[in-house]
Amino acid sequence: MLAYLLDENGAMSVQTVPDPTPTEQNAIIKVDFASICGTDFRAFLHGSGKISPPRILGHESAGTIIHAGAFAKAHGLEPGQKVTVAPAIGCGNCWPCSVGHTNMCDNLQTIGFQYEGAFAEYMEIPMQAIKMGSVLPVPEGVSMEDAVLSEPAACAVNAQAYLNITKGDYVVIYGSGFIGCIHAELAKLAGADKVIVVEIAPARREAARKMVSNIEVIDPLEEPAPAQIARLTGGRGANVVITALSVPAIHTEALEVASKMGRISLFGGIPGDGKGYLDSNLIHYKELCVYGAHATLPGMMQEIIDRVAAGQLNLKQYISHRVSLPDIEQGFIALRDENAMKVVVCP
Repeated sequence: MLAYLLDENGAMSVQTVPDPTPTEQNAIIKVDFASICGTDFRAFLHGSGKISPPRILGHESAGTIIHAGAFAKAHGLEPGQKVTVAPAIGCGNCWPCSVGHTNMCDNLQTIGFQYEGAFAEYMEIPMQAIKMGSVLPVPEGVSMEDAVLSEPAACAVNAQAYLNITKGDYVVIYGSGFIGCIHAELAKLAGADKVIVVEIAPARREAARKMVSNIEVIDPLEEPAPAQIARLTGGRGANVVITALSVPAIHTEALEVASKMGRISLFGGIPGDGKGYLDSNLIHYKELCVYGAHATLPGMMQEIIDRVAAGQLNLKQYISHRVSLPDIEQGFIALRDENAMKVVVCP
C-alpha cells in the first residue's frame, strides 16, 4: 500500500509499504479520509522529536473496517462498520487513566507517533485502542468528512471543559483557523454573550465571518487587539481567552486582555521551551486561571459526533482542500502558502 512516512533521517515521503497484518487482536480499516493537523504541519516544516521513526504519519482518521479479529468483535466491531479513532491511547493503569484523563496517560501511545498512522491506504487499529474504547462508530447522517474532523474539534471540547463558558461571558479567541472557528462555535453553543476572534490574515478573517455567525472578527494590524477588545467589552476585558495559534507573544497578550477573574486556555503549543511569556503579577492580582490543553478523549469525540448528528455543527464546511495520498505534500504546501483552513487526504 501507499503511505506517507517519516524516516530515521527526518525525511518525509510517500512510499510503498506492506499492508497491516490482520490478527485476532487487532482491527484494520480502509482509510476513507485523513486530515492534516497542526502537529503534522509542524513536523513537515521542522521535523519532530516526538515521533518514533520510521513511522506512517497522521492521526485524524475516518475509515471502514475491513478486518475485525476476535478481540475486536468481542468489543462490538465488525467488518463494514464506519468508524473514527481517538488517536491518544492511554495505558489504563496509571493515575491519570484511573481518573478518566487517558489523554494525560503517563505511558501515552499515539497513532501517527508510536503506532502507524492514517496517511495510508489502510491503518491498523491496535488492541490497546480497542480495549480503551478509542474506536467510535460513525452513525447514519454523519458524513465521513465530518467524522475525520471530530478529533481536532474534540480537542477544543477538552480545552473548554476547564473554561466553564456560560451566558454573560465575553470570549476572545486568537486565531481563526479550523480550531479557532470550532472554539467560537462551541463558545456560542455554551451561551457566551460575545465572541471576538483576532486574526491577522484577511482570507481567514473572511472565512471566519462566513462560517461562524454572530461573531466579531478583528484585525490586530489595523489597531492593537488589546485596544479593540477593551472597547468591544466595555472595558471589562475577556472573561475567557483562548490562544488557538502558535505565537509565543500571544500568551503574554492573553493575560493583558483577560478580565479580572478571567480564564485562559493556552491551547496552541509554541516553539522552543515555552518559558518567559507569562506575567506572574497579572495572574496574581487579576486572579486569573491559566489552563493547558492536550489532545482529547473518546467521550469528547462522541460529543462532537452527537452535535454533528443533531445539526449543531457542520465540520465539513471547513474543508478547503482535498488531496490524494500521492499528492499529500500539496496539502502541506496549501497550509503553508494559501491559508488553507483544513486539508483532508483521500487515499
